Amino acid sequence: MRKTLSLILVLAMLLSVALPVLGSAEGAVADGVYTTTCHGFYGDFELSMTIEQGAIAAFDYSGNVETPELGGAALEMMSEAMIAANTSGVDSVSGATVTSAVFRSAVNTMLREIGAPDSMMAAPAKDEPAAETLETDVLVVGAGAAGLAAASGAAESGARVILLEKQDIIGGSFVTSAGIVYAAMDESDVDTMVAYYMDRANGNASEELLRFYAENSMDTIAWLEGLGVQWFMTVPAGTAAEPRAHFAMDENGRWMSGAVMSSKILAHLEELGVEVLTGTPATELLTDETGAVVGATAVCDNVTYTINAGAVILATGGYDASSEMKALYAPTAVTDFPLSSKGNTGDGINMGIAVGAATEFKGGMIGFDFVDGSLPESGYNAVAMYCNSYVQPDGTFVSDVIDYPITYQAIKDLGVEHFYGLYDAAGEQTVAAAMARGFAWKGETVEELAAATGMDAEKLADAIEQGTGLESAPYFAVMVKPCTIGSMGGLVIDTDAQVLSTDGTPIAGLYASGEVANGAFYDKEYPASGSSNSISMTYGLEAGRNAAAYAGK
Repeated sequence: MRKTLSLILVLAMLLSVALPVLGSAEGAVADGVYTTTCHGFYGDFELSMTIEQGAIAAFDYSGNVETPELGGAALEMMSEAMIAANTSGVDSVSGATVTSAVFRSAVNTMLREIGAPDSMMAAPAKDEPAAETLETDVLVVGAGAAGLAAASGAAESGARVILLEKQDIIGGSFVTSAGIVYAAMDESDVDTMVAYYMDRANGNASEELLRFYAENSMDTIAWLEGLGVQWFMTVPAGTAAEPRAHFAMDENGRWMSGAVMSSKILAHLEELGVEVLTGTPATELLTDETGAVVGATAVCDNVTYTINAGAVILATGGYDASSEMKALYAPTAVTDFPLSSKGNTGDGINMGIAVGAATEFKGGMIGFDFVDGSLPESGYNAVAMYCNSYVQPDGTFVSDVIDYPITYQAIKDLGVEHFYGLYDAAGEQTVAAAMARGFAWKGETVEELAAATGMDAEKLADAIEQGTGLESAPYFAVMVKPCTIGSMGGLVIDTDAQVLSTDGTPIAGLYASGEVANGAFYDKEYPASGSSNSISMTYGLEAGRNAAAYAGK
């Protein structure tokens, strides 16, 4: 029987007075089903908690609208841990910290309202850590797009593979992406695609690495298709006219975001027998007397691992979630909010440097445009990308909307903290949610909008005249801030995905792919949606195959 919290509190108080023996056990709570509202990442939902014999017995969050592979997985993991430990004080699910935090907050609300003891909200005791040694042919560190592909490439080649992921959720920044995969249309498009990337990099990129990527990107598409990925559209991205950006769906016609695609690849790894350890960050690479990499150390809650491997692949992602790393390699992005994986703290870059790896940084980031990091529902931030044109804080025209990396770089180049994105009357519904939260403003006239935002009315009027699609009042301005969805720069690799040392020679037994080693592919401006996913998987597959061969498979 479902009860409201207020009714439970009244009954509990009456019982404690009339029948004191029932409350003789200190902190005992009444059995029942309690409910509250949980403020999820994608919207509110009802959460219920069942107490049986004074302990947490079950949760019901079936009405949630979280992404099943990310927030939904976190709800399941958090609820199972809370039930097992009989406390809300369990560790957050790394990789889904927002969902973890709101779930814990909702559970704590219910526990406090029913008078639960502090022990039901405290961190559970942990056992003393144990030491364990593992053996494998190929060790892959990091389970985003690059690591999932690398583990696949190695396992498909016959190697025993252990895949480590520091977070509790598989997928890294891939799960926060739209799952777009950029690839050459056919063999005749390779030269054009390479030229496009070189042009967007102002000539400051490795044509050799880009050519290998372009030539093999079509095989990456075919590999994904072999896993059941289908494409519902292929469209231009960036400033290129060619339709190279692949948007995926599965066999049921479901749009495959990065989260869905990650789960697809993970199922493939399970079929291949890959051992996956989550919540287990690698801490150090192991080398032999010749300097060859022969494994790594890693830690879990109660286990310290020594993993001996024939070869190691670093696929640990970038560094845009680390203020310290950004201060070193991309100072203009230090204050940018990271929308990427919170595990992007540069671990693999630092592990590579520790064994003599060369690095390449140019100060750029994979930049993005958003409204504000405090918004609980990510959809509100999309209004920063769909406006008609952008203006500076004083109303000076910047440009029409072209592509999010260009907008990001324009903000950086001008040295301002934010832009305003302009909408006309047709955008009223689009900006409504942002307005309700104080991130957008309305003006029945240009002068009224200028006054609301602090812009110069003459400059704003000129910007509206220059902007495309701004036809009728009322006008709206939404705040547009820079954020990141990844980083640029890292370890230097060759076309075999081998990590190169500072003297330019390969470090034996060490390979890398993805953001941890993407410095040679870009200058400062990200060229096109789907590039990072595609480069990560293309070089990940190559790293896996070559690492397996190095390990004798």
